Amino acid sequence: MTSRGAGALALAAVFTLGACGTTYVDSSVTVPITGPTTTTTLPPVAADAPLPVLLAEIDDHMRHLDTAIVDDDRPDQALARIDELWSVAEDQIRALDPDDLYPFQQAIDLAHSGVERQRPADASKGYKLLSAAIAAYTA
Repeated sequence: MTSRGAGALALAAVFTLGACGTTYVDSSVTVPITGPTTTTTLPPVAADAPLPVLLAEIDDHMRHLDTAIVDDDRPDQALARIDELWSVAEDQIRALDPDDLYPFQQAIDLAHSGVERQRPADASKGYKLLSAAIAAYTA
C-alpha cells in the first residue's frame, strides 16, 4: 500500500470513528403540552351572494394563504373556504362572462398547488393573478 493510500485510509477511519459518540438525553427538559386547536366554522355560502362580495372574500383568503402554508396555520381550511366561495362565484361568472373564467381558475389552481405541495410561492402567485383578474373583471 502506498503512503497516499494509507493516508486516505487513516483519514477515512478518523472521520468514520469520529462520528460515533454518546448521546445524552436531558430528562429535566420538558416539552409543553398544547391544548386542542380550535376550529372556526364559517357560515355556508349563499347561492345568491353578490359576486363582488364573493370575490372580495376569496381575495382576502388568498392574500394570507402563502403565510398560512409557511406557518402551517391550517391552509387546508382556508383552501376549503376558497373552494366554497369559488364554486358560487364560478357559476355567476360562467352565466355572465364565460370567457373571463380562465384567469380566475388559474389563480385557484395555483392556490391548490400551494397547499397540496407545500409551495407558498404558488399561493402567492395565485393571489397576484387573482388580484389582476378581479381588477380586470370589475373594470
